[in-house]
Amino acid sequence: MNLKSAFALLAAGLFLAACGADEVVNINDEAKEKGTITVKVVDNHDGSSITGAQVYSVVDDESEVTDELGLAVWSKQVLGDHVFRISKEGYATVLAGVELEEAGKGNVPRVPDAVMYVPMYKTGVTAKGTVLYTDDKGETKAASGVTVFAALDPDGNLDVAFDTTEFKTKTDKNGEYTFKNLPEGIEIGISVGQSTIDGLRYFAASTKVGGGNYRAGDAINAPIVRMAITAPKLEMVSNNLKSLDTNSAITLTFSSELIADSLKDYYWVVTEGSNEMEMVKATLSKDNKTITIKLVDGVWSTGTMYRLTGVAFSKEGETFTITNEEFMVGSGDLNVPAKVKKFAAEKDADDPDYYINLTWTAPAVNDKVTHYEVWYKTDEMNSFHQMSYRSYDDDAALDLKKPMIQVYISSLAGAASVQFKLAACNSDGCSDPTDATKAIKLPTTTIAPAP
Repeated sequence: MNLKSAFALLAAGLFLAACGADEVVNINDEAKEKGTITVKVVDNHDGSSITGAQVYSVVDDESEVTDELGLAVWSKQVLGDHVFRISKEGYATVLAGVELEEAGKGNVPRVPDAVMYVPMYKTGVTAKGTVLYTDDKGETKAASGVTVFAALDPDGNLDVAFDTTEFKTKTDKNGEYTFKNLPEGIEIGISVGQSTIDGLRYFAASTKVGGGNYRAGDAINAPIVRMAITAPKLEMVSNNLKSLDTNSAITLTFSSELIADSLKDYYWVVTEGSNEMEMVKATLSKDNKTITIKLVDGVWSTGTMYRLTGVAFSKEGETFTITNEEFMVGSGDLNVPAKVKKFAAEKDADDPDYYINLTWTAPAVNDKVTHYEVWYKTDEMNSFHQMSYRSYDDDAALDLKKPMIQVYISSLAGAASVQFKLAACNSDGCSDPTDATKAIKLPTTTIAPAP
């Protein structure tokens, strides 16, 4: 990689750090058009000069080596920002910067000279620790094969920036990890990336270790990292309560996998009339997402008002409760829309980094669609979630000839891809959701739309 490009993003912060710490000193006020930058490299621990350090100038694309006083001198430097990369075997490579500003008056140029003190940190510190996780049965186990990160100076307290700010490794079969050759005398942030274990996603809080007391050769024993199951909100994706006939079973479909406890008889109660309880049986689909509730014997009564009460439990520990949900069987007035067809998600032709267009073939006119509901799932999510978006007042979405909904990519920031589901709705309920034809890859950054 071109070092000038690599350092560009670091430059602004480095200049502020250097100036704010009074590390830049004017040593010559004479009238001149170019200045001299002297880089003084010292050991962070004892302040001694470091001889033989390589100081690379991004502006000049050249290197100098520090002398016995730890100095590297750069003459005839123009106004503006100057970034240096300082390296030496046994030390962590650091970046430092300074800005030369015009100090003259009128037509007399006066570019100041500057001295920049750069501390370097010896390497050789070892950090080790263990990562554990608690499974869905409550058992604590070693988390093997998960990625652990070590971030140098995570709060940005130092006056220099490290060339490499983060390291990563994986845990072994015992959940143990080791980082070697870390810099001495600094704080180190230890974190674990979100990980999928046995089909469930886990996370852990980060921790900090190290500090000014640790020297090269020391070993840091980090606190145990304990991962917990992330718990996406459990939502009911669809149900058929608005379209039951006398022989139908109730079906309730949820956004995440459910556990067997969701089927206990006393968790699902159907009452009729004056709270007379019906005898029902609940079963779970093969994908563990749909509960089917049917009468043990007999059929539903036409035109009778029933009430459904129950609770579903996801594998991640979330619950969804239904309390006295009313439904009427065979009333003859229910007209839930049919499923939408040819549902597609495509990036907008004019602004592909800003909009995703959702298009489909609308249900028949007599379905009396009043709005559509959108569900989405990114690569970072365990299940589909309902978007806050509704299309009640969106003429484009309700256009039966060419319906469309636009989704802002910025609302999905951080994800790499996204999938969609769409349901047509009216006052009687919503259709079963239809899946989009393909997942959409998202841009790494979002830009403003074209005017």
